[in-house]
Amino acid sequence: MFDPLYEEFVTNSADLLIYMVRHVFIELLLPLSIFIAVMLTLFLDWSWIPISSIERERGHSLEEIKKFLLEQVNV
Repeated sequence: MFDPLYEEFVTNSADLLIYMVRHVFIELLLPLSIFIAVMLTLFLDWSWIPISSIERERGHSLEEIKKFLLEQVNV
């Protein structure tokens, strides 16, 4: 079997296993897990996590960042 993406031949079961790991994990599961992590970060309500007043003053909250991003998309 010839793998056109990596331009190499798959001739034995070890090569076939490497081929499957490349194509299933690296090209499908890894990008999908990164996408899901980003979507969870943006769409879940994280305000239930208690933070101290020092941490609040130190930076923008996730709600402020979401509002800013949504304003940029709608413009």
